[in-house]
Amino acid sequence: MNEIKKYVEKLFENAPKKSNELKEELLLDLGEKYTDLINEGKNSNEAYNEIISGIGNIQELLNTNNGSENLDYRKKKALITSLCIGLYILALISVILLESFNMDEAIIVTSFFGIIGLSTCILVYYNMSIPNYNKKDDTMVEEFKEWKNKKNRKQAIRNNISSIIWSSIVIIYFIVSFITNAWYITWVLFIIGGLFEQVASLIINVRGDKNE
Repeated sequence: MNEIKKYVEKLFENAPKKSNELKEELLLDLGEKYTDLINEGKNSNEAYNEIISGIGNIQELLNTNNGSENLDYRKKKALITSLCIGLYILALISVILLESFNMDEAIIVTSFFGIIGLSTCILVYYNMSIPNYNKKDDTMVEEFKEWKNKKNRKQAIRNNISSIIWSSIVIIYFIVSFITNAWYITWVLFIIGGLFEQVASLIINVRGDKNE
């Protein structure tokens, strides 16, 4: 493993500092691969040679990490995220404005629900449309890029579900509070929302582990 670490350090010697996390993740993956090969009965030299020959083009991985291959995707993601954040802010502003004009509570809640729902749907659609990465060969770099893609998709799904849960909780909070006027106790809904979020995160992790 020391020789493998030296080899990887050499590969990353001209890489930017922000690639350190990527390097550590790759070393961890290579370490697991090395242990598996040793457990299969191969000696240290055989394991080392197989791992080194199977790493692949590390520059492609660095380009992916630096965003040089995904500039258009990153710009589109930033645009969509900014738009949705703007809609969330607009939803809160709409409540204040409509209340100032003494609008009916049903109209206020409907407006809030509609804007929040639109923003959430945009986020869900965009993140769910991210294509799966299919590795081009059996090298370590391609396997790592495939794993990274799955990890990013899982995080995107988690973020979407969290957004939906909290948007729903806020909406329910306002509806229940306006109807019952029990503002002193309806804050409990936010605790319930936190519990739902933890359960959803656990389910995503379990399903993800089964699919990997």
